[in-house]
Amino acid sequence: MKLLLLFSLLSFNFWAQTFPVDPLSGKIYYAEEVLVKDGPQFDLYHRAKAWFAAGKNKKALQTDDLANGLLVGRNYRFVSVPDGNKAQTYRLWYTVKLEMEDDRYWYSITDFLLEGEQLPNAAGVKAHKSKVPLEALVLTKNGTDPKEKKEILNKLLEKATHKSILALIKELKASML
Repeated sequence: MKLLLLFSLLSFNFWAQTFPVDPLSGKIYYAEEVLVKDGPQFDLYHRAKAWFAAGKNKKALQTDDLANGLLVGRNYRFVSVPDGNKAQTYRLWYTVKLEMEDDRYWYSITDFLLEGEQLPNAAGVKAHKSKVPLEALVLTKNGTDPKEKKEILNKLLEKATHKSILALIKELKASML
């Protein structure tokens, strides 16, 4: 319930928000339990599988377990980040884990990587095409204590990726109805 409240607050407070970060791994991590009225596990499983199939990565599924109602897959979506008079387009890779039971499912989205020709980094230097953990581009530690609050380095990148992730979650929920 606390996670659901946190997620709700993050989605409405765009300017002051920070990414939800798993305190153990330090990774950006979105998760929620969703209730579905009259949603048998079998139906939810097939809706989720169709959602994965509609993604850009046609070999997205890494785990496909109908008996236990579990799907895990890796996919990407394009993110456009304003850069002066034009926009830079990147691929935002992510892993989605879906666990399904009758009338409910849980999703978690993590392992975000940004791929592009030129990626901004903390020093403002551009890198050539590579996949870089999103945390390395938008989060930094204050000092050396890993428990200290992280700060956003690149607001435009942070805003664009957060907006894209929220759109991804909205699409997932719509496909599971």
